[in-house]
Amino acid sequence: MASNSPFRHFLGLLGWVLLVPGALTALGAAWLLASSLNLVGDMRSAQGRVVALVPGTAGTMGRTAHGSQSMVEFTTQEGQTLRVTDPVLRRLQAQHSVGESVTVRYPSRDPSQAEISSSRWIKGFIGVGLLLAGLIGMAVGGLLLRFRPRPAMA
Repeated sequence: MASNSPFRHFLGLLGWVLLVPGALTALGAAWLLASSLNLVGDMRSAQGRVVALVPGTAGTMGRTAHGSQSMVEFTTQEGQTLRVTDPVLRRLQAQHSVGESVTVRYPSRDPSQAEISSSRWIKGFIGVGLLLAGLIGMAVGGLLLRFRPRPAMA
């Protein structure tokens, strides 16, 4: 049965190529979901004001998107006033206006990692999509490893 040997090795390699990245993607997506649902650490909220829009670009799959990130000024519960740039690049109608009031979420240990609260829904949506893709990759990779042809016993 030497004829199925290259096929067997190909299925095994393809199984691992799908299983390992799928597992890593699912792990990262679980962390992204946990952080968007406030399950990671002590998160606090504060009212902030958009003080500037910072132009930015983001590229995926060979395409570049132009938009802006909102710079927000807020005061922590300890009385510290900070200016942070929201990590989410927003385009067109999703952009905030300068002077707009927004709710800011921040970890109590590091308020400089603050983000606009509505960004958590975006992160949650992306996290669900990545989790599904990772789980599907793990399932297909596991099936390929499980059902690849076995060498014939002599």
